[in-house]
Amino acid sequence: MASEEKLTGMPEPDIKKAWEFYEKFTLPRRVLKDPNSTDDYRKLEPGEEAEGSDVYSVWGTPLDEIGDFGLGIYLYFYTLVILVGTMVICICLNIPAMQHYNSNDYPVNGVSNFQLSIGGNAVCDTIIPVCTNLANSCTCTIKEIDTSGTYLAQEESRFYIDGDDCALKTACSMDFKLANWDMAMLLFLIIGLFGLSKVQNKIVEEADEAEQTAQDYSIMVQDPDANATSPDEWQQFFSQFGHVSYVTVAIDNGELIRKLAERRLVSRMIAFETATDEDKASMFDPTENETVFEGLSDFKKKLIGVGLSNDVSNMRKNILKIDDEIRELCKKEYSAQKVFVVFETEASQRACLKEMTIGTIPALMDTAMNIPEAMRFRGTNILSVNEAPEPTDVIWVNLETTIKHQVIELSTTMFVTCFIITILALLIWQISDSSPTIAGFFISACNGGLPAFLKALNETEEHLTQGSRQTSFLLKLVLSRWMTAAIVIWLIRGFENTLKESFMTKAAAVLFADAFTTPILRLMDIGGRLGRHYSAKSAKTQEKMNSFFTNTAWFLAERYTDMTKSLFVGLFYSTLYPGGLVWTTCSFVMCYWIDKYCLFRLWKQPPAIDASLTAASRLQIAVICIFHSIIAGLFFAGYPFDNLGATTTVSTGPTVTTIALDGTTSDTTADLTDASKLLYYPVDMVPPSFLNNLAFADDSPWMSDDQKNAVKLISIINIIIMIIVCVGYFGRTAAFSIYKLFHGEYIAVGDPNPDLFSFVTGIESYIPCYVTDKLPLPLLCCDLTLFDNDHISFTADYSKQDVTKDSIMLEIQKSGVDTSKCFSICKQYKSPELIASENARGK
Repeated sequence: MASEEKLTGMPEPDIKKAWEFYEKFTLPRRVLKDPNSTDDYRKLEPGEEAEGSDVYSVWGTPLDEIGDFGLGIYLYFYTLVILVGTMVICICLNIPAMQHYNSNDYPVNGVSNFQLSIGGNAVCDTIIPVCTNLANSCTCTIKEIDTSGTYLAQEESRFYIDGDDCALKTACSMDFKLANWDMAMLLFLIIGLFGLSKVQNKIVEEADEAEQTAQDYSIMVQDPDANATSPDEWQQFFSQFGHVSYVTVAIDNGELIRKLAERRLVSRMIAFETATDEDKASMFDPTENETVFEGLSDFKKKLIGVGLSNDVSNMRKNILKIDDEIRELCKKEYSAQKVFVVFETEASQRACLKEMTIGTIPALMDTAMNIPEAMRFRGTNILSVNEAPEPTDVIWVNLETTIKHQVIELSTTMFVTCFIITILALLIWQISDSSPTIAGFFISACNGGLPAFLKALNETEEHLTQGSRQTSFLLKLVLSRWMTAAIVIWLIRGFENTLKESFMTKAAAVLFADAFTTPILRLMDIGGRLGRHYSAKSAKTQEKMNSFFTNTAWFLAERYTDMTKSLFVGLFYSTLYPGGLVWTTCSFVMCYWIDKYCLFRLWKQPPAIDASLTAASRLQIAVICIFHSIIAGLFFAGYPFDNLGATTTVSTGPTVTTIALDGTTSDTTADLTDASKLLYYPVDMVPPSFLNNLAFADDSPWMSDDQKNAVKLISIINIIIMIIVCVGYFGRTAAFSIYKLFHGEYIAVGDPNPDLFSFVTGIESYIPCYVTDKLPLPLLCCDLTLFDNDHISFTADYSKQDVTKDSIMLEIQKSGVDTSKCFSICKQYKSPELIASENARGK
């Protein structure tokens, strides 16, 4: 063990160097492509240095330049801009509703909640006593309730009525012609959704043509022969379509790579605490290690045993255990799982996909009859070939995962998600009974905390790509957030509470939190800022200090679900609370600027993700339109939500005695108002619903003619929208998915780009690696001597990132084991044009 003198003689970590690391490796940087240009930039790789480079400007970076971070991220910000404009139009279409709710024609006792007071809302606290006896008049006693200190305090007057055949009726008047404006907004949203789809698809096509990536040149073989691990054999087979520049054969060594990565992580933790040469030299000494560990207190050992503490000596023991596991894993026979082939030209890739794309089932069964022998690998295997994902999208350690294993994992995690949602729904129900405002903020807290839990749950799933992982994450988030933010609140409200402030306050609190509270918390980045400005100063080594300057991990799927959740809640309640669309608009504006700042300053640089999440968000918007139409129908059909129906007018109303809080009583004249001269009876029939609104509108005694017409209009439009969305979105997607099971179809986007792969600046290739948020850079998991290292997705001293040359692997290799068979192989085949260019440059 190093002496105290040696520890004190070591170089002190320098906070200035940590900030330099932050600027160079962590923050995304850009540089002008041409020094003579003023606005044409390219994004630097992490660690890459270039004269004149600078960080991205939050205010000065235009929207189209965000495309440097990947198409999926660009489309997210683009969609936010579109939604801001969409919400402005929706607010304009809801101005008649806002005016009506704020007019004298819609009397209310006043709204005390600030968030709810913006715009307009259908809160109605004006009530009158009525008789429900069709034969006789009635005598009623109304007693005022002391609501101070309770959840009812925000409603200015609360009463209960006593007396035979007495009831309280909602006395607000609804203009049912507002349904026309609401349906106009809905039709605008549906038409706009189809327009958005076309615009986004055009952006994808233009982006594909404007910027060449590895995906444009590459294909992926899903079902290679298990023993086909030689890249030369694959290069020879696919050369029939054109020159092959790269072949990567990925094997089923995921467990080995994880152990090597775990060893790196533990070694890094040790290095954080033992930085001198003497410490490093002895950090794996088993004799010294046992002595130090035995010297720990029993309490410390117990904490280590349950994972609540750690010690360098214990970490050394873990290293020795991991080494034994790695030795065993190196004895295994590994087989090919996926093969990535990069052609020199995009035309060659398209020719390959056109000839070899077949249905999933024929590929699995090797039953396609129209595939010539030359197109069958080794003359027999009908390959399942698809366009490859982007290199940074591939999760290399999961490529061995089977479909059966994925189905079991997804089913399990979805069950857990549904269970958690059920628990939260019960909690929301209980909290709502005591405080609607607190319930609203509890819902926002759930929406803020759920991503961390669901992300951890999602990490247990073994996805083949980051895009697939994010899509699964998105599905869980959408389900949980929509349920907790709107659907549960609606279901537990109680029919007669629909127009109460206590109910609508919950929706207002969620929308307000989405607009301000949640974005500001992201901006604060409390953990990251504390780490950089405080925790880093206590680090013993420079490496540990730098680890506090790696920025916060994030998921694009979380940002998409935040966006669609705000839209969902705003439109879900817009018929009752049109003013909520103002908060929804604020939410989109805040998210655009704060997320842009976070992308440039606070978040880890993300992998390139395609437009799949954008397509999924469009499906969500389609579902949101359906939900809005259903809630609008229920609102106009159920109004005024008092479970009373009118019959004929009589000459006298009820005799009313009112008991105030101080105990004083007062009698009211019989003919209180014209409205109170109506006889009412409880409505004993099926409550209004999406399915029966159209059929039972004419038989609903509480409805006026205008209300019946509004309900019929909404019901008809609901049916039309359901057909359009189900056929236009879900039906088409489902039909195409089924078609792909049996038939292959490759549809090229635009014309092939003539640029050669080997001459595209900054292009990446399919280099097997391991990515984790716990390390600043990926770990490389293949022989680096077989290809041009310029095609690696980051810039660094690659020898330090190469796990194939770790000390344990070199030790195993010395024992006679051929460790090269334990790793995937990436091999480059230089094109004649590249060879000629290198010869001309004397390379």
